[in-house]
Amino acid sequence: MKKLIVFFSILIITCLIPLQAKAERDGLSMISWNVHLTPKPNQLDIELIVSNTGDSDVTLEFPTSQYYDYSIYDASNKEIFRFSKGRYFLQAFQYVNLPKGTNKVWKSSWDYTSQGKKQEEGMYMVKATLLPTKINGERPTKRYVASTEFSIPLFKDFTIKKLDNGVIVTGETFHPLTGYSYSVDDGHNELIKKTPLNTKNEEFALELPIQTHSYILTIYNEEGKPVYVGSF
Repeated sequence: MKKLIVFFSILIITCLIPLQAKAERDGLSMISWNVHLTPKPNQLDIELIVSNTGDSDVTLEFPTSQYYDYSIYDASNKEIFRFSKGRYFLQAFQYVNLPKGTNKVWKSSWDYTSQGKKQEEGMYMVKATLLPTKINGERPTKRYVASTEFSIPLFKDFTIKKLDNGVIVTGETFHPLTGYSYSVDDGHNELIKKTPLNTKNEEFALELPIQTHSYILTIYNEEGKPVYVGSF
């Protein structure tokens, strides 16, 4: 009886080892794919980030020099811009090596236009796809897609008025900014440390006690990431 138990124990362990090795080879559980957006007055800055969150190194294989693609959709879910449209890519295999705990960041931007026409203010969405054909030599069994919403612009009726003891910035937002904050600097020194941005009925007013002739206002979302950078 003891011999039979030992035999089945060895058999179970032997069956599990190939499955675990396969998971480690394809790296599927180790890869995360995210998109980070920073709306600016004249363009949307886009960061596309692939991260190795596992304990082993990962190699991504791509059939061309196109590592990713992304599209921008309006509020009616109509595609108004695609990154790859009209672009040419090197037709040769490319490889991205990701040691454990590291990431790769690609940067792109969109000038708020579609077919040469500036888009109206409102809510939009970026949907980005990572395009590897192999991960650690194995074909991936799922698609890597990340999507994030943003507004063009982040504010409407944005006004700046000089006061005797500083300036006042007022505006309206397209949606509530729960957990948002702001800071002010002059490009060299921080003039106002990160401060909660309070809105009422999707309106706000910032009294900035600064005397410098130019400054940079940065607004952060609830995750502490910049979503607006404006120079005045």
